[in-house]
Amino acid sequence: MRLLLRHWFLRAALVGASVTCAFGCMQATQTYALVLHPENAAPSSAAAASSAGNSPRSPGDPARSPDALPTGMVGSLSVELIEGGQRLVVLQLEQLPPPERIAPGLREFVVWLEDPRGGEVNVGTLHYDRANHSGNLLATTDLPAFTIRVTGERDARAAEPTGVLLAERRVVTN
Repeated sequence: MRLLLRHWFLRAALVGASVTCAFGCMQATQTYALVLHPENAAPSSAAAASSAGNSPRSPGDPARSPDALPTGMVGSLSVELIEGGQRLVVLQLEQLPPPERIAPGLREFVVWLEDPRGGEVNVGTLHYDRANHSGNLLATTDLPAFTIRVTGERDARAAEPTGVLLAERRVVTN
């Protein structure tokens, strides 16, 4: 009987600790809406014409290429405090056209973090899903405050953003 009571108290303590951790973890995650620049993500008339092989079409034209972007690009960003003072950055973009449809020569979507002093770092390429017109990125940083930007670039290894700005957000974490 004593063994059962000890076992019950141990289970109750573990459940309590799990619930406390879960609430603590939820409070450590901050979610942000991205500031989107859809005017930059709309496929250019020249790109649409060259890929379709004929004259530019209006966005409402049903004969438009299936790669064309619906104008409702959506983005979200979450930042979670993890071990060692690091922050896990999770970026998601939806309804995003392929980079080559945005401007000629673009091949990748690159994600940048700018520190408060203005230094920018290429944190990686957006993992782009062509079938679903979506992209995501997981990265870590030790910066408590930063600006995140997504640009269309010719080269994923670019040392600084030179392409088309698609989304950005200033982040200040606790």
